[in-house]
Amino acid sequence: MVRRSGRRIVVAVATLIGVAALPASPAVGSSGRAPTPTTTSTTPSSTGPSSTAPAKAPTLAQNLDGVMAASPADSCLTVMIDGETVYRHDSSQPLAPASTEKLLTATVALDQLGASTRFDTKVLGPKPNADGVISGDVALVGGGDPVLLTDAHRFVKHVGADQPYTSLDVLADQVVASGVRGISGQVLGDDHRYDSLRTVPSWPERYARQGQSGPIGALLVDRGYDLILPVAPDTKVIERRADDPAASAARTFTALLRARGVLVTGDGATGAATPGSGQLGKVTSPPLDDIIGRMLLTSDNQIAEMLTKEIGVHAGQGGSTAAGVAEIARRGRELGLTSGAAHIVDGSGLDPTNRATCDELTKVLHASGGLGGTLGDDLPVAGRSGTLIARFRGNPAEGRLHAKTGSLTDVTALAGFVALPKGETATFAYIANGAPVDARVKGAQDLLGAILGSYVPPCPAAPAAPVVAPIAPYASEMGVLGMFPLQSVLLPGAVLPLHVFEDRYRVLVGRCVAADEDFGVVLISRGSEVGGGDVRTDVGTQARIVQAEQADDGRWGILALGINRVRVEEWLPDDPHPRAQVTDWPDPDPGVGVDQPLTDVGAQLRRVLAMRAELGDPGPSPTVPMEVDDPTLASFHLASLAPLGDLDRHTLLAAPTIADRLGALGGMLDDVEAICRARLSGL
Repeated sequence: MVRRSGRRIVVAVATLIGVAALPASPAVGSSGRAPTPTTTSTTPSSTGPSSTAPAKAPTLAQNLDGVMAASPADSCLTVMIDGETVYRHDSSQPLAPASTEKLLTATVALDQLGASTRFDTKVLGPKPNADGVISGDVALVGGGDPVLLTDAHRFVKHVGADQPYTSLDVLADQVVASGVRGISGQVLGDDHRYDSLRTVPSWPERYARQGQSGPIGALLVDRGYDLILPVAPDTKVIERRADDPAASAARTFTALLRARGVLVTGDGATGAATPGSGQLGKVTSPPLDDIIGRMLLTSDNQIAEMLTKEIGVHAGQGGSTAAGVAEIARRGRELGLTSGAAHIVDGSGLDPTNRATCDELTKVLHASGGLGGTLGDDLPVAGRSGTLIARFRGNPAEGRLHAKTGSLTDVTALAGFVALPKGETATFAYIANGAPVDARVKGAQDLLGAILGSYVPPCPAAPAAPVVAPIAPYASEMGVLGMFPLQSVLLPGAVLPLHVFEDRYRVLVGRCVAADEDFGVVLISRGSEVGGGDVRTDVGTQARIVQAEQADDGRWGILALGINRVRVEEWLPDDPHPRAQVTDWPDPDPGVGVDQPLTDVGAQLRRVLAMRAELGDPGPSPTVPMEVDDPTLASFHLASLAPLGDLDRHTLLAAPTIADRLGALGGMLDDVEAICRARLSGL
């Protein structure tokens, strides 16, 4: 077999180009399903503090070491499988957690307030006289409801019935139903339950301008924003942040009453309810667990900060951020979820001086009960919902990874669960600090998702070995490779899942695993994968098994990485699987002239992916990382992301040079772009 001894790079860095759009590949001698990973513990990484987990699967540790090698220096990662810690890297290092801080806030809120807790908003005032007129003021009293909305706001902001909300219009209807026909005074907005600070004092002023959080208060209507309705056709509805959200709520409620025929003298202001006032109406929020579900799904900072103040009220310390975070810290330590390393400044994670460790986040997640627990059901799902709806598409993590995201200028974090196919659950926390959230850092997260989402323990017969990817150009080398003829194309740098049950290919996989050998992948141009008699192309890709599992009945599930391009010089007799004499076929040195074509084709590909996303077509997100330093790998990466058929991918694999490959890919993308534009014009 063809072997390599030098000029290689570790798979964990190289596959950053491939895991963002893992190709959906048919299986060899199978029903076309991806391999079925299983879970086992592994030796902790040597780069972090040691763990007591038994040494069962060093390949997982090596692959996760690669994630950390691609991460900024100030990064941590902890992975647990069914409650057993299997990997730790700097896991006790306190780092800025960004919005993963909400996991702890949610946990303490549920623990202290109760999942069924609801928030009341009341109207208090004197009884109306015989004519239905109230003499004096009425008070709209806030109870900390973070989802109190008007019907107009719901319509403009597309808030559906599937989202938790409390209707202020229903409260206005109740007041009218109580017999009120007029108010000689005005509506007073009473938000005394919380303090008067509308933001966290340590937050930068730009957070308000950027809309990172609306104003914080016990009485918020429409999230503390005034809707400025359009005065002419084709003009947009404008949202204006309320300086005094309680007064804004009073004015909004006044408008709702007037729209129902109630004559109100004043326009509304901030004020307190008169002691002894009777209740004219009350609306109650959805339960706390529904509100927390919304907070985690959309990473809602305002909900997190209101709950923080409510935690302070419940603790008897008052409705302030300071009281809330003190109780969160106290209860977190009491529950054994946080340590002295934790530093809690707010409830949302927006403050960059918050500190948490990866160990602490995994403890919070594990204590919540896993995927079906108090947090797991509410987390965004990779490629499917919430803040992860556009992430991990085409990655093995898609649909399996449920996690809370976190992002600040120099912070990215991800913490949650991965559902493993045989019923186990991986619990993990990853935090990276000190570097812009660019393609490289996102690529490390993509790689983490691919490793956990396709986790297959290594075969015990094979020692773990670093897996490598190409650095062009190679010197041409000759050797014999066992071959997988497939009805799909594997490109260098991309990942291929295979589910193998045909006997001859079982033998091939067993040999590759036992001897740590590579194999070849070529496209079947005519015929079938099963049974032989197929016609095969003479250009393929050398592949290396990254993970492998053999079932009790002898079937193999493997995950393989494309290493480099090869030519088939001669097909040899099956033994018992296909074999071929192959030579390396590297790209010639491209020089400096390939940089601009790579940039141009990358920009064209982003346009195509954006149009396909608008059309609802499956595939990678338009924001998928595309930047790769090595020109050969970069060109193959673009080819792997492009929405092409396998014959087109093979054409790109067989292109003699990088320039030829980019030229052909540009032409293919021209055709796809033209089709997308035609479809969009018909919408």
